[in-house]
Amino acid sequence: MHIKWLSGILAMITSAAAVADEAAVVAPTVNADPTGLIVFAVLMVAMIGGFAGYIYHKEKGKKQGVAK
Repeated sequence: MHIKWLSGILAMITSAAAVADEAAVVAPTVNADPTGLIVFAVLMVAMIGGFAGYIYHKEKGKKQGVAK
């Protein structure tokens, strides 16, 4: 019983090495303009800051007894 497991694992390991050699694909180089990424990052930071400010002012109003 253990011989079948051992031979199966050995066959899988040897075939995996052959498949790995065929799958060596080089990733293409990307020459894209980073403007979109910069705009996204600025908007994301601004939205997070706005949300934090909203929560801060909302909690500050609760402490002062003003319902907003």
